[in-house]
Amino acid sequence: MKSGTLRESMMEAAADRWLSASDLVAVARSTGVLSDHRRARELTLETIKELVSEDLLVPGAFGTGRYMPWTMTGTDAERKVESEWNTSAMSRTWFTARTNLKSSELGNLPRRTPRHSAREPIDAPSAVTGSEATGPWVQFTRETRIAATIPPDSAPPTWKGSWLRRRLWLKRAAAVIAIASVSGWLGWAVIEGINHAFASYTKIDGTVTAQTDISARRDSSCQLDVDYTVNGRQLHSVAKVNANCKTLPGPGFRATIDVDTADPHDVSIHGADDANHPNPLTMGVFLLIFPTAIALVLRNELRDYGGIRKLLASGTQWRQVEVTIARKNTGRNGVTIRLEAKDPAGNPRSFYIFYRLVSPIGPTRKGDKVSLKLLADGKRRALIQRPDNGRIYVASISRAS
Repeated sequence: MKSGTLRESMMEAAADRWLSASDLVAVARSTGVLSDHRRARELTLETIKELVSEDLLVPGAFGTGRYMPWTMTGTDAERKVESEWNTSAMSRTWFTARTNLKSSELGNLPRRTPRHSAREPIDAPSAVTGSEATGPWVQFTRETRIAATIPPDSAPPTWKGSWLRRRLWLKRAAAVIAIASVSGWLGWAVIEGINHAFASYTKIDGTVTAQTDISARRDSSCQLDVDYTVNGRQLHSVAKVNANCKTLPGPGFRATIDVDTADPHDVSIHGADDANHPNPLTMGVFLLIFPTAIALVLRNELRDYGGIRKLLASGTQWRQVEVTIARKNTGRNGVTIRLEAKDPAGNPRSFYIFYRLVSPIGPTRKGDKVSLKLLADGKRRALIQRPDNGRIYVASISRAS
């Protein structure tokens, strides 16, 4: 590789983002010309020194939520880069093009989170303290790091005004509406049951005009149409009872009913198990259980919006990984796929991808090898661009036990 070509590649990669030294080594290797890692390290260092001494490439550190350029420039910065190249200090050093800085004032520097923390230990050998010894990697989970390549279009998708953002917002809104609807109905049932329990009733005689069996599969229920008189007014109402119709008065027979003094149309059969009104204790228990259970079932829909927003705000780039489908399990909540890939050191690693309806990796079978373009930062949520249609999907990633 010619030095001029590498200079152009590095400046293009750092034109609008901060890159680690390992990222710049990966730029040198991604061209395919340099297969020897040691030679790529040496040439990367020489090119970085040239660009830093010419003040085209700015070194800095990440702290207090933003990138902080070094105060030294020119040959002083070049010497510092060379002295720290094979030390742990280089894992805390980042580079960007001078044109990427809007102003030399710290307050105008971009607030972006690096792909990995400066304090994070790097467990694979590398040119710098070793984060990408055999090329770039992607952090699938906190414990799982997979070898990857940098695709030509590695810039992450936009968030503001994107269809991805609208789709995740709609999913979250639908989940919130579902939980609110169930909570509201159960809350109404509790209040209705309490009002019925503390209401004032008058016991009078009425005549059954019709009897209807409304039993479910296992529960016996019966509906009685009743005529009765309140303060000289002839009224008709319906009373539901949790009982077999054969044990209740039939049409033409008299029945003792309880009439709500505040609402004469609210009646129940005296002495029978009333089914007209909800049981406040039962509904109260349901109110504590059901909304929580629904929130647990829909936790991905509730959290995806915030998780993906943070993922894109972190500055993480797309990476290409080669995986093998090891197993696929379908359950009530969704589908779990076990994938196998190699880490930067060449060791096999396994992890799981979970989805509900549409597969983020397309139709696959056990044993298939798939090239995935994904965006992940070690958290549970990741973006995967499906290879067959190019659409972006959200997937939940977890470590294989």
